[in-house]
Amino acid sequence: MPEGPEVRKYADALDAALSGRAIVSLEARTKEARKWLQENEPRLIGRRVERVVSHGKHLIGYIEGSFFFHSHLMMWGRWQTFGPTRRKSKPLELPEKDRRERARVVVEGAAAILLSAPIFNVGEGDPYDVIEILGTLGPDALPYRGRFNRKEFLSRLLSTEHKNETIGAALLNQRIIAGLGNYLRAEILFNCKLNPWLTAGEITQRSLNCLLKMIPRLTRDAYERSATASEEDRKRMAGDPSLVYQPGREYGTRHLVFRRTNLPCLRCGEKIRQLRQRTSQAEADEEERTRIVYFCAKCQKVAAD
Repeated sequence: MPEGPEVRKYADALDAALSGRAIVSLEARTKEARKWLQENEPRLIGRRVERVVSHGKHLIGYIEGSFFFHSHLMMWGRWQTFGPTRRKSKPLELPEKDRRERARVVVEGAAAILLSAPIFNVGEGDPYDVIEILGTLGPDALPYRGRFNRKEFLSRLLSTEHKNETIGAALLNQRIIAGLGNYLRAEILFNCKLNPWLTAGEITQRSLNCLLKMIPRLTRDAYERSATASEEDRKRMAGDPSLVYQPGREYGTRHLVFRRTNLPCLRCGEKIRQLRQRTSQAEADEEERTRIVYFCAKCQKVAAD
């Protein structure tokens, strides 16, 4: 599933292609969006896309006149962008529609097509009021401006509602923090030497301070470098065939524990392990009830089975 950094990259691409350009057409195949467009699409034609942003795993496009479109990619969704064309006289070439297509936003000289995503909405008003789940999201792990909202994150994490959740489940709970998924969760917990099965209320102040540092740092690394491992660690993995599954593949050097099951931990040499962990009930509404968590039992003080 695309996590916050990947959704931000899609938002960046859509913003570059669509913003400042007038809408030519907007089509959707999801039930509610198709129904809304049947009644309202003419109201959108000619209006300019103002900006496209992300909040965690959600993407929101703002259209002048208080209109919007919204997507959540879930497991397999992705956006494609086309254009903008350099010459107005040159027509924009777009692919024919196929069964994967969920939405198509065409503006003057450019377009964006949503594939394989089950969630796409379009409407009028503040999307945080109209789309119920947006109003429940925690602070973005990858804020656009300013610093990560530490106070809000801690307030949600340590609240009566969540303090008994395991930290492994809590970091996936988008109501506590928006944008983290399986790989970021694993990498953050490893870097903080945190046992995924500790509850939020059991975490020491020192570990909380580490989370406050690592969450924005590793999320930003994933966005800017497509990796959470340091460049030094990546070089080490690239140069030692025993540390990767398939030597020579760049992907295998991106992370320290995620998808490195049975490979040596770069810190202590013990084998990386994986187990399934129950997610919070709130997160299970969107995804599976359990998710695989990757960890080093020695570094993170996880008791052996």
